[in-house]
Amino acid sequence: MRKLYREPLLHFLALGFGLFLLFNIVSGARGGADRRIVVNDGTVANIVRQHEGALKRPLMPNELQGLIDSYVREEILFREGVAMGLDRDDQVIRRRVQQKMFVISEESAARPAPTDAELQGYLSKHAERYGRPAVIGFDQVMLDPRRHGSALKADLAAALARLTSGAKPDTMGDSSLLPTTVGAVPADLLARDYGDAFATSLATLPVDTWSGPVASGYGVHLVRVTSRMPGGPATLAEVRTAVERDWENDRRSSASDGYYQKARQKYDVVIDADVHGRLNAGVRN
Repeated sequence: MRKLYREPLLHFLALGFGLFLLFNIVSGARGGADRRIVVNDGTVANIVRQHEGALKRPLMPNELQGLIDSYVREEILFREGVAMGLDRDDQVIRRRVQQKMFVISEESAARPAPTDAELQGYLSKHAERYGRPAVIGFDQVMLDPRRHGSALKADLAAALARLTSGAKPDTMGDSSLLPTTVGAVPADLLARDYGDAFATSLATLPVDTWSGPVASGYGVHLVRVTSRMPGGPATLAEVRTAVERDWENDRRSSASDGYYQKARQKYDVVIDADVHGRLNAGVRN
């Protein structure tokens, strides 16, 4: 028996068994909380709210019990998966966690709705974003440079002379889908349809006088501005909805950035890679 006690293999097995017991004791104490699932009033209320909202009717008792059982089942399977490390290096889970943290970071500086004074201050700071554009009405006659070639300049001069003498614009110019008379249109929409240079020119041309030529993406035009209402800054009453939306978006973005910068200070990030070398290699390829 004494010889058996002195056997090295027996000592090794005993030491291994002791370490095994110690690991289970420690892991059991540490993981006890992870093996306890509490379904409290808040959990049940959340289950009821989600499913009654989808069903549009109250839940039956058996339905609620089934949903609670499903919740417990999902929680157990989730914890077992995490214990096995299945959440590691899973891009779907990573993105889902990041999305949740993004929402949390946005709400980290939640505050009451903005006051009128705050909204007015925001509007004043970003006045160019909400300003009312000029509104312009005009008549136009278009000539296509490709059709007139080297005679374009002379044809424009002749057409301008006729228009100035009272000729009707809808009887002149090259045929196109463009309207001869355009009612009051905001300058930004005018720029979208005809080009920035065209809209800018019409903002300065004299009213009720044929002028031109003015170039657009369609050709060159002789233009008579019939009405022009200058733009100006918008009032809060006119753009409140847009200002409230943008104010809230900026608040969320600022809160998210602040949350990240605070969290970033806890980490020591080491870039252990030849980033520039890889970029240069990508360019060569």
